[in-house]
Amino acid sequence: MGNVGTKSVKNATVWYDAASVSVSGGNRWYDAIGPGVAKYVTEFTSLPADDTTTDPTEFVCTFVEVGAGVSTATIADVAGGALAIVTAANEDDGWSMQLGNANAGEWVKLDATTYTYFGTEFKINDVTQTDTFLGLAVTDTTLTAGVTDGLYFRSVDGSAVLNFVLEKDSVESSTAVDTLVDDTYVTAEFFVDGPAGYVYAYIDGSLVATVATSDASFPNDENLRLSVELLTGEAVAQTMTMKSLRLIHIR
Repeated sequence: MGNVGTKSVKNATVWYDAASVSVSGGNRWYDAIGPGVAKYVTEFTSLPADDTTTDPTEFVCTFVEVGAGVSTATIADVAGGALAIVTAANEDDGWSMQLGNANAGEWVKLDATTYTYFGTEFKINDVTQTDTFLGLAVTDTTLTAGVTDGLYFRSVDGSAVLNFVLEKDSVESSTAVDTLVDDTYVTAEFFVDGPAGYVYAYIDGSLVATVATSDASFPNDENLRLSVELLTGEAVAQTMTMKSLRLIHIR
């Protein structure tokens, strides 16, 4: 992101990337504060974790460890901060995490009155041997295997293509928005402008998809929660390094 600008959205103050307004319309957000704002914004300089297991305590974590080693999500030694998600070493071993606790966390409702921004900067060591899910979903412990409702970025084992997916009642529409490269950071973002009736997806600051909220797959009848998943596609441990994770919802 580039220069920082501020603007008022529904009586809240939003900090956004002013340098890319010509391509993003001011939809690439850094932060927000004010009435109606619900958010999770971090650069992973720290993360509350269990003293014994080191598992992040802000999230409901589901991990699979059939193979050698363990699946983990811990703060990494990266300049500026990062979270390292490392899978165990059997095919489909990995780590799934949803913000909140076992009984609650679905606080994002996409409708005609709300604005929602999601963004993350991440890299994966082997993009063709991993399943990746980044975005919003209903509560589910097997995200890439198929959720009923969500709005998210997804890449599947055997392909480096990153898709932007809308899914409602298990019916999805998807758009290929990027081809991931091993061990190379990418910034993936989407913005839901409820009043305008559109969803915009961005890769590294460039607009790559525009979908109307009238699309039959737009998930407007369920509350959603912040969700991340990484699975290995082979009997080798894989790693995702995530430098930032932002979800800002204004009602």
